[in-house]
Amino acid sequence: MPAQRFPSAPVVLGLALWFQVGAVPALTETPAPAADNPPVVSKPTAPRPIAGLTPDQVYHVLVAEVAGRRGDMRLAFTHYLKAAELTRAPELAELAVRAAISAEDEAAAGEAMVLWLTLAPNAPDAHQVAAFLRLKAEDREGALIHLQRLVELSGEGGETAFAKAAAILARLPTPEERLAMMESLVERFPESADAHQALAMLAAGLSQPEVAERAARRAMTLRPDWSDPRLFLVRLLLSDDKRPEARALLESFVETNPGDRALKMLYGQLLVDEREFSTAREVFERMLREYPKDPDVLFAVGILSLQLEDLAGARLHFGRLYETGQRQDEAAFYLGQTAERAEDVATALDWYAKVSGANADDARVRLAFLRAKRGEVAQAREILQRMRDQSPDNALALFMVEAEILDEVERPDEARAVYDEALAAFPDDDTLLYARGLHAMKHGQIELGERDLRQIIEADPDHADALNALGYTLADQTDRFAEALEFIERAHALKPEEPAILDSLGWVHYRLGDLERALDYLQQANDLLQDGEIAAHLGEVLWALGRRTEAWAVWDKAVETHPDHAYLQEVVGRHRLSRSESAGQGAASD
Repeated sequence: MPAQRFPSAPVVLGLALWFQVGAVPALTETPAPAADNPPVVSKPTAPRPIAGLTPDQVYHVLVAEVAGRRGDMRLAFTHYLKAAELTRAPELAELAVRAAISAEDEAAAGEAMVLWLTLAPNAPDAHQVAAFLRLKAEDREGALIHLQRLVELSGEGGETAFAKAAAILARLPTPEERLAMMESLVERFPESADAHQALAMLAAGLSQPEVAERAARRAMTLRPDWSDPRLFLVRLLLSDDKRPEARALLESFVETNPGDRALKMLYGQLLVDEREFSTAREVFERMLREYPKDPDVLFAVGILSLQLEDLAGARLHFGRLYETGQRQDEAAFYLGQTAERAEDVATALDWYAKVSGANADDARVRLAFLRAKRGEVAQAREILQRMRDQSPDNALALFMVEAEILDEVERPDEARAVYDEALAAFPDDDTLLYARGLHAMKHGQIELGERDLRQIIEADPDHADALNALGYTLADQTDRFAEALEFIERAHALKPEEPAILDSLGWVHYRLGDLERALDYLQQANDLLQDGEIAAHLGEVLWALGRRTEAWAVWDKAVETHPDHAYLQEVVGRHRLSRSESAGQGAASD
């Protein structure tokens, strides 16, 4: 049975990298949704020293401070308020407000708020807290008045002020109320790009893309040189699955704003997402002429060079990145991958040994794999054992990695023993059962594999991958075709567009002798996924139908794409001797 016939059991670390070197990570990160804003109102902290206090004033401050430390916020409020009245210090009035809010005494908070605003009428923080209190009292108009003053008093910091306003409005009970309040606030600042951009961000977070787009476009009009609305608008369109529109807009932005680094970085990432790797690399290489030591641009060119099998280019740019002193951990990791691709094992081991940050686990797995490949199996297993000891939460994934490494270096019995050990530690785990079942079937232990897969199916009748794996194996390795068809059809009902399942469905119909139905399913699978085994099966059915020229066309294309696919090579080799004859017969029969 072909080794990669079924989906691998999921691995919970980034350890999938041991499977295939050189995956392309995101080059620029779309900012994640902002974390919840910090509380608008925090607990009171000790006031900064106030000069010239009388003994009576000092007494009230000290009592308030001690009460606050003990959690008695009502007593703290009483003495902070008295101290503020005596000293006329706005800092003490603020502490009285915060103590009252912590004590959940709205009346007391309102009383202290009046004093704070009297003493500091132009303090943005005072209006921010006042808006919060007005919202709690369901006084929407009063809240808007204070939010307006918050923005007006923030001067050049309008963007921050509107972000604070949005944080306050987040306390409203419904999305509709939040959006309506923000729109009312923006109406008071119709010519403020900050206002419209804040509305755009709030609307996007509330799943109102039309409002968000309209507001972002207005922000762009009001401040043409500001990148934020342009970046936001492109990301909004992408998140709304409007990729062609987003791309056209981004290309126009890049053309009209050639000096905007953020736009060019986003454009390069979009090209990567579209799998236009060569064009993406050209974009980043042009950027590199402007920013020769920019770590993000160097990383992008390096990773795209690796993807495009330009190992010299990858080595050059990751090396330059490492020399900048920034992103060194990533540079070391990918220099290890580059050396591994070049089959320079010693250099790869040296670079992987330098990795200590976020890629450390993946680097150690690569170290284990490479040491096993050069015969140091015991040392490789020691690395993985230490990793399990240090990271118990990743033990299951590390057991699976160890088993697959052992299988890769042709120690299937030891790999089986690792699966057994893992299942002793994680009884009945379906990920491990699935992996052990596939391992058994790969090595011709059909009964053992069937037992594991049936155990999964009994516990989860809708486990499509297990149903498919069992069905395919029965079709391919036994004559239990009717039983195989039942399992595969159940899997197909659960995942009707999964290429591996369509392939299995085609193969079981081929084994049953229904060649036309087999051809239909296999063509569907091949259209969805250009895979060596699917192509091998499709060619087999075309050959059986007498359409041998078409069979060779499928195989030749697949061999060009997957030159090292063992099963495909075995199928092609089996038919190669009759190729010259088949070409003539196929021309007539086609």
